[in-house]
Amino acid sequence: MFKQLLLTASLAFSTFSYAQVTSMINDKNSDASTKVYGMAFLTDATKANEKYNFILENQAAIQFAKPLLEYGFQASNAQAEENGLMIYVVKDKKVVDQWLANPTFYNVFHDGIPYSFNADNLAVLADKYPLIYKEEKRQYKNEKEYKKERDALYRDPYNLIIVEPDFTYEGYFEIQFPKNEQFKNTEAIDAYLRPLIEKNSKKKFDINYALSEKNILDRNQFTMTIVSEENVYKKLKLDNLEKGAWQTLPYEAYIYKKNN
Repeated sequence: MFKQLLLTASLAFSTFSYAQVTSMINDKNSDASTKVYGMAFLTDATKANEKYNFILENQAAIQFAKPLLEYGFQASNAQAEENGLMIYVVKDKKVVDQWLANPTFYNVFHDGIPYSFNADNLAVLADKYPLIYKEEKRQYKNEKEYKKERDALYRDPYNLIIVEPDFTYEGYFEIQFPKNEQFKNTEAIDAYLRPLIEKNSKKKFDINYALSEKNILDRNQFTMTIVSEENVYKKLKLDNLEKGAWQTLPYEAYIYKKNN
């Protein structure tokens, strides 16, 4: 789940150009309530970058860290580690900005663009403001159940980042379409299916075609996934088409907690 927070780090070649040196902590993304966390991936079995974990919880720490988190020119041929160090700018336990630091390659990625960075500064921050953290996952039956706990989660000073459950959809189901003149591609299927769903629901839904094992191995059909409220599944009537079982989506909150 940690990687759901991760920004997309493009490894494509970028044009070499110089940029004014600036800090990851700046007037656009921070104020008096801002916190900044450096977090190595918990999924990294080697724990190679865990030694760089840091926590900046007050203005004195923020001001100390600003010059240490400055980045330089845009890199022309940058590499990223498989498991780098995420640097999160956080307000009210929500991530408002994020960076992927790669200590081995002395760079950081921001919005997919690599910049030079003195990774030795991470050791300075980790030594002065060390962080040990853990991830906690909680499941909820519905939004009402989550809201009963929400205030307590946000009041807990040990909770650093909270990724709230997504209550947009209730679940999903699949429909298998034969590949024929009517359903020659996924665009034709969407054009057929979408108006039928819209007749039965005013809530948000999605129609997706995934490169699943079935879709890869059986090219004579298209298996579409509909993510929606359960009412769509109950009301949608389709002649001569195979509709799979309704699957309820889990409502999960992910909490990153201070553990030192």
